[in-house]
Formats: sequence, structure tokens, C-alpha cells
Amino acid sequence: MTADRSHASVAGLSGALTPLRAACPEPTPGADGLAARMKFMNLSLLRSKLRGEVLEDESSKRRYSTAECIYRVVPSAAVLPAETEDVLETLSWARHSGVPVTARGAGSAVAGQSVGSGIILDFSPHLNRVLQIDAEKRQAIVQPGVVLAELNRQAARHSLRFAPDPSSGAFCTLGGMIANNAGGPRSVRYGPTRDHVVGLKVALAGGVTLQTRSLDQGALEAGEDLLAALSKALRDRVEADRAALERTAPHVRRVSSGYELLRAVQGESVDLAQLLVGSEGTLGLTLEATLRLIDLPGGTATALLHFRDLESMGQGVLRVLEHHPSAVEALDRSFLDLIREAGQEEARALPAGTEAVLIVELEGEDEMEAAHRLERLAADLVRPSLAAGIVRGLEPRTRERIWEIRKAASPILTARQRRLRNTRFIEDACVPTERLPEFLRAIRRILAEHRLEAAIFGHAGDAILHVNPQLDAGDPGIAALMERVAVEYAAMVLGMGGALSGEHGDGRLRTPFLEQAFGEVVGTFRRVKELFDPDNLLNPGIKVHDGTSRMTDHLDLGPRAVHEGIPVW
Repeated sequence: MTADRSHASVAGLSGALTPLRAACPEPTPGADGLAARMKFMNLSLLRSKLRGEVLEDESSKRRYSTAECIYRVVPSAAVLPAETEDVLETLSWARHSGVPVTARGAGSAVAGQSVGSGIILDFSPHLNRVLQIDAEKRQAIVQPGVVLAELNRQAARHSLRFAPDPSSGAFCTLGGMIANNAGGPRSVRYGPTRDHVVGLKVALAGGVTLQTRSLDQGALEAGEDLLAALSKALRDRVEADRAALERTAPHVRRVSSGYELLRAVQGESVDLAQLLVGSEGTLGLTLEATLRLIDLPGGTATALLHFRDLESMGQGVLRVLEHHPSAVEALDRSFLDLIREAGQEEARALPAGTEAVLIVELEGEDEMEAAHRLERLAADLVRPSLAAGIVRGLEPRTRERIWEIRKAASPILTARQRRLRNTRFIEDACVPTERLPEFLRAIRRILAEHRLEAAIFGHAGDAILHVNPQLDAGDPGIAALMERVAVEYAAMVLGMGGALSGEHGDGRLRTPFLEQAFGEVVGTFRRVKELFDPDNLLNPGIKVHDGTSRMTDHLDLGPRAVHEGIPVW
């Protein structure tokens, strides 16, 4: 069975799907009671075919109904695959039964893409091994449930690391990072996950596997297997709609919204991995990933730059980028006020009237080179028209204390949540870098008009800002307020030529706004979804939906379980 699934040979995509439909006929319609019994019997049959677990008890369903997001969706069951064949069996069963499947790693995605009403396929308990690290090639092969910190722990033995570094790196999984095209502070220099994926082995809807590789024109025309068929179909779709795709593409440094079609089809070559990264489990599920690794830095230096006004901060970001930093983080006045109140020493030491700060990290071949780069940065930035001052971080403890300013937000926000709760629903937009001050002022205006407080911070080098408004979960008008704010926010971001998501994905939060963002191109997204998942069983309603879903559907602002000692809200 595995060999057949891995080496399907077809003349075209429609031909590839026909055998699956023949092998997995649609369930016979019947009364609700009969359908329920059939579903139970089918689930029992699935359990008998798997080495892994099938969980359908109420406690498990409650556990998988939430994640680090503002939604609650109770699944029918959860499957914890013990091997690749379990994933394929589950997908085959799901198509036969008409039950949707949502992939999940650590559940750390914040946009609601890791909860669903059908089967939750949890890769983290068993499919969590680093299969290979090739130090000479600077590559690693991993299963989807591998935690980023574990990959970096093993890679460090070879003086290597995986470059993307989301703040959830202690527990987020590589499969989730691939699904969302995760980034982090250092993506300003190294780019997001997409830039570090060599190839993917994925499971497609119905239970067939696909090993991606870039195909040039000759390989596309000569190929007769499933990879060639899908690649040619995608190429034809993109070429037919290229003008619209280019017209609606955000001109920003980072995008995790919609499908990345123009990266997947470049010139005469097609690389399906570039499409699958960031597709949020809607086109295929990662079974193995071959990833690029980079060298650990020989030395690092950190600077805390403070500014009296937003215009100076914005000019400062552009000037900092000329120094090729490995990280540029922005913290605005609201964020600083929050951590000052909590007693954070470095924040309290900042001069009165500080409007924003930048945390800048520079790397060098050794500590001396990093220190010299920091001095050049200081000479360029610290002057009356730009940064008002600088705190240098050359020793490990000083660097740590500077970064503690950035890291202080989440625990402080969590600790002070009582009636008002830190609510992530307008938290991941990306705009052209030169418009960062305008972006920050517009955010403040929207918050002030709705009388909301929020901590604002983000990856200034990429012009991604995370906005965490404080909302009263008990307010009966909370959903309507959130929608009004989100509509205004989306219009503002798109009016600046920005992207609704820079690194966290669309999920349930932003999918309802994709037509506003991409116009006619949402039709292209729908046709691409049909190529890979014609029965709409892989994470339905994410990226592509029927137009009826709302951002506040399945909303639940209640407390979450404690994850790794950190309360999740």
C-alpha cells in the first residue's frame, strides 16, 4: 500500500484523483442516526488499522478544542500517528467518511488554524525525530513534530542552527513553522521558514505521498508522475492569472497571507514546496522536511536605541538596515509603559519622553568584529536628528538584559489579565518598511477611537507589528467591537499596500478578509485548493472559504490550559 501511495503514476491531475474516488466511494446518504452509526463504525475501523492512538473521549476533545488562539472548536476525535502510514490511513479514511482533517503540532499557532471540527491529526507525540543532520551540506531532515529548540540543540553540535526563530521556539514544531511560514526577530537578515526549505515529503488528501523537488521546463514536459502533473497544472493556473497575481501581491518584506503562487512558479521552473510552505495544512501535510541550516555566529552585539518621536524611529529603522542587522525589534510607548509599571529596570532607566525603542542585534565572525560593527552603528544613529541615545550590549549578561525588555511582554500581560484580557486579533500585519511610523500612528488612532489599550511591538526591520488590545471578555458586545476594529485595521493595512499577515498566517482570523485583500485572486486560490484537495477535507475554511464565515465564529476568550508553565489565553 505504501509503495502504491508513494509512486502514483498519472497522465494528469484528474487522473490521479480518479483512482482515489474509486477506492473510496462516497458514503451512502441516510438518516441522521444511521450516519452517526456509520461514523462510529468507520472510526472503529480506522483505529484497527493504526499503530497510533485514536482519542474520542471528552477530555481529549476538550484538550484539542483550543490552542494559543481566541477560538474553541470541538473535534470529533484526535489521531496521534505513530508512523507515516498512520497519516496516510487517516487521510484515506477521512475521504471515505467525508470527515475533515486538521494537522496540529504544539498548538502554538495564534490565528486559529490548528483547531477544527473533524479529526485533529497531532504529529507531536510520535513523529518528532530529527532523522539526519548533514553538516557538510548544512541540511537537516526532520519529522513534522520536531520542536525547533530540539533541532537547534542537535544542530549546535555541528556549530549550525535553523535560522527562523519565532518566540515560541521552545515548544513550536517544525511542521507548524512550515505550515505558517514562521519567522521571528532574525528573519530581517535570514528570511522566514520558506527561504530555508529544500524539499518536503507530504501527504495529500486521500492518502497519497508526494516528494517535492524543483522541476525545470524539460522535467515538467517529460514527467508523467503525480509531481509533474500537479506542477504543470499549477504552472498553467499561475500563468493564466499572473497579471492579477502580480497586481495584488503585497510589496512588503514578509507575507504569510494567501497562497504564495509567484514564488512557486518562477520563469520556467515550478517548486511545489514554495507553495506548500505557508499553506496552513490546506493543500498537504508535511511528513518529512529537508531544511537548510546556517552557521552559528562567532560573535554578537546588541544595542538599545531610544527615540523621541516616531519619525526619528522610522528613519532609524531604515538607517539600521544599512548595517545588515540580524534583528531589529521595535517597542512603542505603550509597551514601555507596561513594562515600566511592572518594574523592568532597563525600561525604567529610559529617559522621560521616549516614544519608541529599537533593539538591534549585529553578528560578526568574532566578538571583536561584532563590537566594531556596534560602534559604527552608534556613530551613524546617535545624533540629534535620529536616536536620542544608546545602551550597548557587548557582554552576555548585558545582551540578555536588553532582550529581556522585549521578552517581558507576554508574562506581564498574562499576569495582569483579570477582567481585561490580552486579545490577539489584529496582531500580524506587515507594511512597506518606510511607512512604519505612519502604520504605528494609524494603529494608535484606531485604538484611541475605540477606547482600547494595547501593547504594540514587533519586527521593525520587516515592518511587522504585533498589536495586543486589552478586551473585556464578559462584554456582550465584544464580538461586534472586534469586527469593527478588525475591519478598520484591515482597510488601513491594505491602504498602505501591506499584507494582513507577515508570519502568523491567515487562519480563522484573516481568511474572511482575503477577498478584500486579494480581490479576484481569491478565485485563483480556490482553484489551487481544488487541485490539491478537491473534496475540501484539509483544514476547510482556512485560506479558502464559502464567504459565510466570520472572524468571530467560534470565538472563545476564556482562559486556556497551561502550556510549558505558561498560561495561554
